[in-house]
Amino acid sequence: MKHLIPLLAALLAAPTLAAVVQTTGAGSATPGQSYITRSADFEANTALDSPWSEGGLLFSHTGLANDNGGCGYAGGNCADLSLGETYSQSFSGNYFATAGSNAYLSIRSTGARMNGVEFAVDSGYANIHVMWQTWLDGVLTGNGRVSLGAAGIGDVLGLSDAVGFSEVRVYAFDSATDTSGYSAPAIDSVRAYTVPEPGSLALASLAGVGLLGARRRRR
Repeated sequence: MKHLIPLLAALLAAPTLAAVVQTTGAGSATPGQSYITRSADFEANTALDSPWSEGGLLFSHTGLANDNGGCGYAGGNCADLSLGETYSQSFSGNYFATAGSNAYLSIRSTGARMNGVEFAVDSGYANIHVMWQTWLDGVLTGNGRVSLGAAGIGDVLGLSDAVGFSEVRVYAFDSATDTSGYSAPAIDSVRAYTVPEPGSLALASLAGVGLLGARRRRR
């Protein structure tokens, strides 16, 4: 039992040292266990509403109201796409987007904070240059940039943090160095998860040790 005390202390202290980790690719930000609790695909948002609530997540955007390229669908419905083309190979059906000066997309949790989130992302520019921010109760907790190649192909961006965050903001600029200006981000297939609180993990560990001890005593 004594050797578990340092381990439990580390479990309780570890989140205070956590930082936001950026990854790319589907499944890159999800834990090994099935902690995914919220998801959104925007299929029912045919009116391009903002804010939009789905699957325990709340989405909104600044910039042009209900923009989404004038249509909101990844299929060949946009005026700037030829028939049969898709807005992004990583999108399917309806998506969520905006455009405008310093415009961003907001992903909020309507319940417990998120320890991780993944979403397919693309840009209204020829290349995908994303700037992201994480917020916890109105306080900026992390930010970063990533370039994801040519628009129209898209990729999945993952963000994870043991402490957690309550909001993610997504921008898409014209270059890898821009931090302000005209922004045209688009997202789809959002997946978010929450892991148990460290205290719960510690209690579960203690309970497991207690059961193990009880079984040994019975033997």
